[in-house]
Amino acid sequence: MSRSYGGQTAEGRAAERRARLIDVGVELVGTQGVSALGMRSVCRAAGLSQRYFYESFADTDALLHAVYRAALSRLEEAVAPAVTSGDLHAVFEAAARLMETDPRICRILLVEPVADARLRRHVRETIPAIAMAAVGDRIAGSPDDPGVRMHFSALFGAMISLFVEWTEGSLGTDRDAFARHATAVATQLMREISSAGT
Repeated sequence: MSRSYGGQTAEGRAAERRARLIDVGVELVGTQGVSALGMRSVCRAAGLSQRYFYESFADTDALLHAVYRAALSRLEEAVAPAVTSGDLHAVFEAAARLMETDPRICRILLVEPVADARLRRHVRETIPAIAMAAVGDRIAGSPDDPGVRMHFSALFGAMISLFVEWTEGSLGTDRDAFARHATAVATQLMREISSAGT
């Protein structure tokens, strides 16, 4: 049984330190990029020793994965009600609102993976499932079909470009107009995906 100090168990303190390291990682990657995620810089910003870093993570790759998952969880939470209702416009509107409010999410999920192979791997492992949940039965065909996958790549590329431009403020401030446009683009590309799949 773990002893309690200041009303908190050793496990609780370890979890708190891990959360602090992830928060610092989100800030560094989300504002400066993956290159800023060094063990020393993270420990310094978190006010923790390297010993506590290794208590939570084997290396900075493991922390980067946790940072990506934290950002992805924020996105999943933001769009969950719209995904449940099947409203694609609302999905894009919710995602746009989140990235407008916290541009770090856009940089971690959409910008940094372009240059970082580790993050690209995380994208391949996670984003397709989220996308399929969001579009529901609007797409026919198997993701294993190379033709379908090429069209999926076009869809993801278009959405990434739109959301990066939106987050950087170059597409105006009308979030509803942005969501309508993103929905129209996605709908057209999904028709092409379904055609490729059939």
